[in-house]
Amino acid sequence: MALGPVSQSFLKEAEAVTGLPVQVQSDAGLQPPLLAPVQVARGGVPLHQVMYHPNVIGMADYLIAVQCSFVLRLYALPAEQRFALTDTPAASAESLAWAKAHPASASLPHERQIAFAEFLRTSLMSMLRSIPMGLWIDQDLRERFPTLRDSQEQAIRRQIETHAGLLRPELQQNVPRVPLALNFAINAAFAKFWGGVLGETGWTLPYFAVGALSRGKSLLHRSEELSPAPAKDRRVIQAWADELGLGGWIQWTPYRP
Repeated sequence: MALGPVSQSFLKEAEAVTGLPVQVQSDAGLQPPLLAPVQVARGGVPLHQVMYHPNVIGMADYLIAVQCSFVLRLYALPAEQRFALTDTPAASAESLAWAKAHPASASLPHERQIAFAEFLRTSLMSMLRSIPMGLWIDQDLRERFPTLRDSQEQAIRRQIETHAGLLRPELQQNVPRVPLALNFAINAAFAKFWGGVLGETGWTLPYFAVGALSRGKSLLHRSEELSPAPAKDRRVIQAWADELGLGGWIQWTPYRP
């Protein structure tokens, strides 16, 4: 895949700042809403990895710039201030309790309940890890790189459509009430933010209908209370987790590449 000048610049900067290579590779196994996740070098892995789904090649420059920005924000901090987000045993325990109590999964074999709980846990942790910071990153990219705006908007619209799919009644029946409400709140915040930027105020209507919009606004208010600087990344994630009642799910461990 031929990369544009903006993504090439971000890749070179990430490698120069961190002293580690950034590997970019296609992965057809990525599931929505993941379009291009990043794995920051950690645990002895001597490189950063950016994956992208083959069907997003037209948005690749933008998506690579986003993921490199996560790396650059981490390394913008002094080494002693770099932390990695991990979950606590409480996250696994609460997720499993949801799976065991929900009618759609209560009668499943224990192994399948554990797998379902793992899905609920990792989904919420991924949203906490990416969306609060991602909104700040996207604001910055939109201001500094106007050439990325078309692909940015394309990616945002795709995410809005993916999120809206979870509002279908038949899907709601298969997810426990609490994690579903948490998912809706985060998605409502995303829709509220981008609906304002792109003039799509109707994006929030489905979340108003399911009672999630007020909570979504509260999450955005938590972000607005902070300056969008790398030094505040931990605080904004923690603020969203606390607002959602997930403060006990997360912990911060010193980052070691």
